[in-house]
Amino acid sequence: MKMNHVSKLSLGLAMFLLVGTLGCSRSDKPSLAEVKGKLMKEGKPFVNAQVEFYPTVNGAASYGETDETGSFTLYYSTGDPGAAIGDHKVTVIGGHVAGDPSPPAPAETIAPTISTEEMAEGTLQPVGMAPQGRSRSKDGSPSRVEGLTAKVESGPNEIILSL
Repeated sequence: MKMNHVSKLSLGLAMFLLVGTLGCSRSDKPSLAEVKGKLMKEGKPFVNAQVEFYPTVNGAASYGETDETGSFTLYYSTGDPGAAIGDHKVTVIGGHVAGDPSPPAPAETIAPTISTEEMAEGTLQPVGMAPQGRSRSKDGSPSRVEGLTAKVESGPNEIILSL
């Protein structure tokens, strides 16, 4: 069977795509476990806050947002439900105590200070968020809290965080 130039080009392109797809498998993703939880401050639900879990060993971050009861569900950076199994550093951004008549003003946007190379190494962080420490909203209240830790174990997890 004789192949024309277009057929050879199509076959070459198909082989290139097949090899490229095999090299980009999802096997690099760590084992994930379901994580649901509740964020509290002084015994009251902490609402409208972003909760971020950063694994201390391997894997990328997982994110969730608290609802009106302070409850959250985590999703891995790929969008899959859950978080990497193991120890995590936890960051809370924004939010306020449920029923607070005057929730804090939105945080000021801060330009990211990590390089594209660092982002490629699994240290992704949402654009516009302060890289470390505590930042403050316009009214002076903390809008970013770090220093919390959590352990994600195999199977379903229910994690209660207190500010």
